[in-house]
Amino acid sequence: MRGFVKHRYHYTAEPSSLPKGPYLILCNHQTTMDPFFLSLSFKFPIYFFASDDIFNLKISPLIEYLVAPVPKSKSLTDLQAVKDVFRIIKEKGAVGIFPEGNRTISGGQWEMTSAIAKLAKAVKVPLVLYNLCGGYGTDPRWGHNIRKGEFRGYVRRVLSAEEMKNLSVDELFAIIKDELKVDDTLSGVRFKSNKKAEFIERALYLCPVCGAISSFRSEKNRFRCEKCGLQAEYTEDLHIAPPVGKQNFNRIFEWYEYERRELAERVINGEKVGDVGILFRESIKFKRKKKLAGDRVFIDKENLYIGDGSAQSVYPLSEITALTMVGKKKFNFYYGGKILQVKGNKRFCAVKYVHIFDGIRALSIEESKIEKE
Repeated sequence: MRGFVKHRYHYTAEPSSLPKGPYLILCNHQTTMDPFFLSLSFKFPIYFFASDDIFNLKISPLIEYLVAPVPKSKSLTDLQAVKDVFRIIKEKGAVGIFPEGNRTISGGQWEMTSAIAKLAKAVKVPLVLYNLCGGYGTDPRWGHNIRKGEFRGYVRRVLSAEEMKNLSVDELFAIIKDELKVDDTLSGVRFKSNKKAEFIERALYLCPVCGAISSFRSEKNRFRCEKCGLQAEYTEDLHIAPPVGKQNFNRIFEWYEYERRELAERVINGEKVGDVGILFRESIKFKRKKKLAGDRVFIDKENLYIGDGSAQSVYPLSEITALTMVGKKKFNFYYGGKILQVKGNKRFCAVKYVHIFDGIRALSIEESKIEKE
């Protein structure tokens, strides 16, 4: 793979001097190919956590045969995956995990939980913290093409089991988050392409000027709101020019955090959000998906709706276990023991549904706490 990723992604892996042995390796998550990029720094095989979507592909049997990934459902606690980690560690193997659970779409760090710190303490082997820098600039999740720039991977820090023993879970979690935090927008590296902004609407869905939802259309290096005419450029140093709105957003991450809060609040206050032209599928865990009827999706503060114009299925949000973005233009939700998937067209923004669901779920948890008090 080394020659291919050097040519295709301009990627360089700094070699690690770590000898073969049991390790827990954690890494920030920027691109689809991250497990390959990380692996090039080491001289021993690494067993990675892999989401259920990987096991629903036509080439899934080949992937399982070649690299034996550890199956894990996104956004769900998976006891079997944890048992597999301990089994691999016991057999002196190395386990690789991307604790964000999802590759970044904004350039910022996706949320993670302290469960990863508890696992790191429990396995009692060295913890390797690895950084990928430049992946977001090279191959942004919302984008459609590879950009030319500087992309590298390296071991940032190694903590021994003895060091972790003397740290609390919260202290170790703080170290993990800090050491895995990478912001390509502050690197000063320039990433060249003549299509830098194309499909940026997969990440930016709320206009900060007129408040329209999913009104952006991108072309080459620019994008505009079709409601109010707002225009901006996505630059080689991963900034937005000129800065947008009264907030002067000049980085996707800043804008993304704003829209995440704003849209969830609007839906909680009664707004309904939706899209047409979607593909709707279902599967049982780690099995092939089958197509279901439906070409439009909507969400309000109580339900997710899938329909085809004449009829619709209703999924109460309170009964959905988790909802997570998959790939560039899909989201999965877990309902009634099944994995249901919504896949949109090339401009479909899946992450706005995640933001709405998470915002409503967070409010529900907060209200429950208040009631108990």
